[in-house]
Amino acid sequence: MNRIVRPGYSHGLVSMFSDLTLLLDPLSLLAAAWLSTLLSRHWLLPAQMSAHGGSDLVQAALIAAVLAPFVLYDRHFGAQASRGRMAVLAHSHALRFSMFAAVMFGLGVASRTLNDFPRGWLVSWFVASLVLTSLSRVLMANTVRRLQRQGMLSEVVAVVGAGPVADRLVQLLRQTLPQSIELLGIFDDRAERLPSKATRPVGTLQQLIELGKTRKIDWIVLTLPPTAQRRLTVTLQRLKALSVPIGLCPQHVGLSESYQHIDYVGDSVPVSLLADRPVRAWELAVKHAADVVPRWIITLALLPLAAFEALARRPEASPLTYTFDAFDTAAFSQVAASFGEQRYGYAVTPNADHLIRLHDDTAFRALYAAADHVLLDSRFVSHLLRATRGIRLSVCPGSDLTEALFADVIAPTDRLVLIGGSDSQAKCLVARYGLSGLAHYNPPMGFVHDPGAVEACLGFIEAHSPFRFCLLAVGSPQQELLASHLRSRGLARGLALCIGASINFLTGDERRAPLWMQRCGIEWSYRLLQAPGRMARRYLVRGPRIFALLLRTPIVLRQRPAAPMLQLVRAAHEG
Repeated sequence: MNRIVRPGYSHGLVSMFSDLTLLLDPLSLLAAAWLSTLLSRHWLLPAQMSAHGGSDLVQAALIAAVLAPFVLYDRHFGAQASRGRMAVLAHSHALRFSMFAAVMFGLGVASRTLNDFPRGWLVSWFVASLVLTSLSRVLMANTVRRLQRQGMLSEVVAVVGAGPVADRLVQLLRQTLPQSIELLGIFDDRAERLPSKATRPVGTLQQLIELGKTRKIDWIVLTLPPTAQRRLTVTLQRLKALSVPIGLCPQHVGLSESYQHIDYVGDSVPVSLLADRPVRAWELAVKHAADVVPRWIITLALLPLAAFEALARRPEASPLTYTFDAFDTAAFSQVAASFGEQRYGYAVTPNADHLIRLHDDTAFRALYAAADHVLLDSRFVSHLLRATRGIRLSVCPGSDLTEALFADVIAPTDRLVLIGGSDSQAKCLVARYGLSGLAHYNPPMGFVHDPGAVEACLGFIEAHSPFRFCLLAVGSPQQELLASHLRSRGLARGLALCIGASINFLTGDERRAPLWMQRCGIEWSYRLLQAPGRMARRYLVRGPRIFALLLRTPIVLRQRPAAPMLQLVRAAHEG
């Protein structure tokens, strides 16, 4: 269903994005005027601007800022953005901006002040105004879509009345608005009368009413046949107890109940409003205020309330806790050296990007929950935890661990499995460390999406089991997925290590940041400078989320066990 805007002044979250343009458009025009003046005075028209006083330019910008909300405002912006209709939004804004430019030109001609303005400044101002107003709409539309993907703008819809109309309605809802609609299902008391091809209801009308008392329902849509007038009236009276908006799809000719057409599903199936929920006191006050107070003032005043409502609508997620083992590189090297080949285990090395993925992806959490060891890879995260929460957490970067194992733990005759990396890198390791038991396999790009390729990779590892170490260097989450599969299959023996790009550093294919940058926790900036096109989104767009996550997510530090020798001493002493 398209997001339904009820009669009167609505301050739903989506409609508020439309009202925000009333505030952003004047600011964009004033910013465009300032930017055009700056460019004209220093680069484009320095001679003309030096001879021009500039007071009339300011006056023109102020007049435009006052007129902009009346011409550029599109009350359907939020609804169109929620449907992802970017082409419609672009066409609408282009048309409205053309009207705005024509109005300003007409005012200039009528007041005979148009010739007083530098033509270059006018052109640059209109261009900058178009760019800034368009950019603000793009940002708001992307925000609406992002909130929808996060479930913060979703509407819960229940359908009453099974049959062909209900099937078509459900199909259209899933096709047109899969991210903004949560379907409870179809409810009907007459399941035994339905044709065999109809979708079976998930419950009865009474079960829906009981469900509505314990959870939020935004819309109930009736799809009863036109001939069932009495049944429609009785059903409507029973559902009114839930104080939920009730719609009718499709419209009924000669319907005795009063109704009002409000929207279309998939732009083809009409929906009528039979009963709205009771208007709350604060909503009534807002409606009356909207008649006398400028809408942008009301929108600005209600922004905190809208933010609170958005947070309240966030779906409950499974509890997230960041769990780490308190090992540094030297300490875990001893643990790895004594692990043996009689059992299987795997270690993961989360960095800041992995912690963000743990928050977003519940499946990824399961891979980490099954790991024997969780070793913090990021000194930046360690410094941040110490500064903000007073938590001192040891760091064991995967690259440092891999280098330490090859230098001090791995013997030339040890059985090793390397997954990922090129053949030349594998040969480099063999030559540098004199390895005689290294088995190398490099799966194809995107292999995790091909069950056959995953099976081939797992089979290769298991064929070379038991191993002392299996080095999984295929990036996250591919390497964690392989490690988890090996555990569930129960055939492999040895310690698997998820080491990411460590082999690239070890073989010299990539250079690590200087040691002082590593210790300061700014190695990420060095990698960003080396590959800005590949790393910019990760570090500059996605990365800053780690600040908020670390502040509110519980941290569990698992104390490292006593060393094997110390355990033997204690056992002998106790004996």
